[in-house]
Amino acid sequence: MDFRITEEQELMVQAIEEALARENLESYFQECDKNHEHPHKFWDILKELGCFSMFLPEEAGGDGEGAITMLLVMEALGRCGTPVYLFWDHVKADALLENGTKEQIEKFMPLFFEGNPAYAQGFSEPTAGTDLSSGTILTTYTRRNGKVYINGHKHFISGAQGSDYCLTLAKNSENPEQLTLWFVPTNGPGCKKEPMETMGLNMENVNDIWFDDVEIEEKDMFSTEGNGLLATSKGFDYERLIDAFNAYAQALCAYEDACRYANQRIAFGKEIGRLQLIQNHIMEMAMRIEAMRDMLLHFAWNKDNGILRREEASIAKQFCSESANIVVDHAMQVMAGIGFCGSRVSRIYRDLRITRISGGTGEIQTVIASRQILKKYR
Repeated sequence: MDFRITEEQELMVQAIEEALARENLESYFQECDKNHEHPHKFWDILKELGCFSMFLPEEAGGDGEGAITMLLVMEALGRCGTPVYLFWDHVKADALLENGTKEQIEKFMPLFFEGNPAYAQGFSEPTAGTDLSSGTILTTYTRRNGKVYINGHKHFISGAQGSDYCLTLAKNSENPEQLTLWFVPTNGPGCKKEPMETMGLNMENVNDIWFDDVEIEEKDMFSTEGNGLLATSKGFDYERLIDAFNAYAQALCAYEDACRYANQRIAFGKEIGRLQLIQNHIMEMAMRIEAMRDMLLHFAWNKDNGILRREEASIAKQFCSESANIVVDHAMQVMAGIGFCGSRVSRIYRDLRITRISGGTGEIQTVIASRQILKKYR
């Protein structure tokens, strides 16, 4: 494996870091975080740099860049203190191309290129999160008079406020074993969206969505009837790997901020970075940063070469989400009051906690990975 950055990748990272340094958006991010607003200025920079088309498949007109380039982009965005957790919507494109109808592809694919939310994903419910099954999914679809009607309640749905549609997992009211995905409009009659209060992720909206006899048509079905989970499961491993990229990228920013602070802050007549107890924090962070990066480069290479194993995606997500939270806790300790009172490290501290929960909790990642590992030793 050769993880040396290509000249093109190096120029791309340089362009991202220079653009963000030139704009100096930290005070803007603080305002967006405080006011629970999407950072449109940041989004415009990403669009200008071509970041939205960069990872879309070539057959759709994108650049088709792979996982290693994705890691490098997210690393650069994280280093600059951006809300890198927002940069993931384009991963839906592969499933859309594979399972969507011609009409659905033509309708939603252009939105990815603009960086606009193509659609929210409505899987989880108050009774269904890690366990998505006919026994836990209560949202239903019912056919009558040539139409399809959606009824139910979706929970923890990211980005729904800016999306006109929600790709909704529902079960057949006449055959509950059939779980099917439907594109359901969220701004029309019968649909109610309500933002949820969250600990972090203030620049993204997380929502409850209620469907009350929302009328759709057969053409709004995604993939085939009863194929609701399989239609998107192919992308779950890559999404978990990207979750790990996100955790690492945010932790990297906190680590570097803490190191800079340790070189500047004077206590007892010298920089606190010269104090052994502070050096212990630096070492603990550095070990985890290096381990995360090496692991992610390895698994990203596997993804680009078509050999990423399911357990690797779960290992990456579990290790990086745990390690990133540890890193940021150390960074907060180094920066002390400054870290707690309004620095971007305090924002990262709040935003990172969800990485151990979203996309499958650490507990379920352990189950997924250990099952795959134990199979090899039977």
